[in-house]
Amino acid sequence: MNLRLALVGFGNVAREFSRLLLSRREWLLREKGLSFEVVAISTRSRGSLMSQEGLDLERIIKLREESGTLLGYGPGSTDLSTPEIIGGCDADLMVELTTLNIGSGRPATDHVRAALEAGMSVVTANKGPVAFAYDELCSLALSRGVHFRFEGTVMDGAPVFSLVERTLPGCEVTGIRGLLNTTSNVVLGEMARGANMDEALDVARRIGVTEEDPPLDIDGWDAAAKIAALSKVLMGAGTNPREVDRNGIRGISTGDALKAAERGMKHRLIAVAERSGGAVRTRVRPELVGPDDPFWSVDGTSSAVTLETDLMGELTVVERDPTLAQTAYAVFSDILLIADSLRN
Repeated sequence: MNLRLALVGFGNVAREFSRLLLSRREWLLREKGLSFEVVAISTRSRGSLMSQEGLDLERIIKLREESGTLLGYGPGSTDLSTPEIIGGCDADLMVELTTLNIGSGRPATDHVRAALEAGMSVVTANKGPVAFAYDELCSLALSRGVHFRFEGTVMDGAPVFSLVERTLPGCEVTGIRGLLNTTSNVVLGEMARGANMDEALDVARRIGVTEEDPPLDIDGWDAAAKIAALSKVLMGAGTNPREVDRNGIRGISTGDALKAAERGMKHRLIAVAERSGGAVRTRVRPELVGPDDPFWSVDGTSSAVTLETDLMGELTVVERDPTLAQTAYAVFSDILLIADSLRN
């Protein structure tokens, strides 16, 4: 089977995914009978490419990292808009890796919708389409006989959605509790060692874990988008990120963090979804946790989520110090699951 791919967005995650795809080319052919070609790459401001004969992905990665743009690639360069590329690239699958717009989920949601309507399967690591339009996009994918997958949206490459989908048949998720925002975790850890918030944010920036807009992390918006996505997919919630009861970590001072540390406690920004009166309620707020809490030892860039279930009790997934490679793997694994479904 040969898969023709279109990439929307070519930032850090997209390039890491591209390198993974190239490094596994022989394995894919040998173990999965699967080959691929990239026929289009669309970016907002760094140039776009489209060729029905396929693009030289290795050359494109090198060009982007040496020059900062895709301009100068030569044949295949285009000034078509992303919607025009989606409509004209004749791909089997679109990989959507643009950045989150917390206000509406657009234009990522528009990209996904357009690709599904054009008969492409879609993989995304952007939280917006899932957090704002999951039900609509799933119905559209079903009506077109294609697939919509998004494992990389919440915990990089850690299997959360696929864990429930593939290993917990007949099991109902009754509650979710997550330590989901890396930047907040890093900042609170640095403050517990005496740094002020600005100094702690500088540490997070140097590590490379902050969103393009840091308030998305500090004010709890990133965690709100993630708990909205989790609750929609796993609990059937009807919420979006703007409706999450949200309180970030701005109100925590260095003094507060130091006092908590003296008591053997730690501040954590916790996202929760729980059933109440027939509805699913969601919130994001700082909590003090002690050594008996599963999130107490989840430090730095690590993250975790606990799923409460009716048949399996509590299950906690912890991801230790993820990098871009884990998010790239989530995209890769989603593509393999789609390829298996198409083959079957």
